[in-house]
Amino acid sequence: MIRKIGAAIVKDNQLLVVSKKKSPDYYMLPGGKLEDGETDLEALKRELKEELQLEIISSILLGNFETKSMLETESMFLTVYIVEINGEPTPDNEIGAYKWIPIDTQESEYFGTGITKFTLPALRKEITL
Repeated sequence: MIRKIGAAIVKDNQLLVVSKKKSPDYYMLPGGKLEDGETDLEALKRELKEELQLEIISSILLGNFETKSMLETESMFLTVYIVEINGEPTPDNEIGAYKWIPIDTQESEYFGTGITKFTLPALRKEITL
């Protein structure tokens, strides 16, 4: 099972999603796999810096989700944090593009299930509280 950390970055009721250069039509949460010995937040800080040149100001655990990886054949355990950032996203490393999607976005084959089945529904609950 793949273990990944994802960042739910929200601005104006929109969620930041990214696509990889090798799969430009498919979007996922910014983040990635943990390296040996890293904590969740250490991995998330490293990934956001490598992928988007962003720094984390604060983070709150949104939750955990088990699904199948969109771009790989294995199952995936995804831990998602709501993250406040410093800076503007600047794609780097393997990231080809980013965009902001409304939090009321529904399922799409172009968005990973970590976004449509977990993160967006959880964010909609948080925002309406």
